[in-house]
Amino acid sequence: MEVALKREYQPGSSASLVRWQAPIKVRVDSQLGNSRMQRQMSEVQFRHLAAITGQPLSFVSSAKEANLRIAFIARDHMTREATAYVGKQQAATPGMRKALREGVCLTLFKTGPDHAIASGLILIPADYARQKARLVDCVVEESAQLMGLPNDSDRVFPSVFSDVTVDTWLSPLDYVLLKMLYAPKLSPGMSAAQVRAALPAVIQRLAEQGELSHAIRRVRQGSLREWAGD
Repeated sequence: MEVALKREYQPGSSASLVRWQAPIKVRVDSQLGNSRMQRQMSEVQFRHLAAITGQPLSFVSSAKEANLRIAFIARDHMTREATAYVGKQQAATPGMRKALREGVCLTLFKTGPDHAIASGLILIPADYARQKARLVDCVVEESAQLMGLPNDSDRVFPSVFSDVTVDTWLSPLDYVLLKMLYAPKLSPGMSAAQVRAALPAVIQRLAEQGELSHAIRRVRQGSLREWAGD
């Protein structure tokens, strides 16, 4: 409820559930830094998320074909890139200005009439992220958020969605949250009340499948953490 139904930099009432329904087509756009390493990290991370959620995902080279772009850029270009995606009006909102001012990296997405995520953009300032030793953290957290868990909360721990967690990698709790989000009993557009009512059956089903008891082991399989040898 904290990470899926609330929005970072937009305090207030809960929003509708969002997630991808159409196949995700990722374009890795490396404008600054080690492009080979950035592409490798992105591919491992997104394939890991696809394996967890069951969401179809592929990598494309054409900007026209992609519906999700992960861009490694200079920090000076963050505002320009965000504005080009969301428009001048939304880019000028207090929440967006705060996100660009305070955040290291940024996730943006647009939804369709059915509340399914239609497109997404991950902005990672390669220069600033490396300076803050957050490059890998940005890839892991922002990609997970763009699956439909857009909020940070210190109530969720240990998790990449918590600002007080020092972990870089997806935690077993994050694995379970992603499994819950893409459970068949949930769908885009559900209200907080509808999600809350459906969750007991979702959690019971995950328990029966061994997803809760084996989350510690399963979250590592095919992960960026495993790829990095940690």
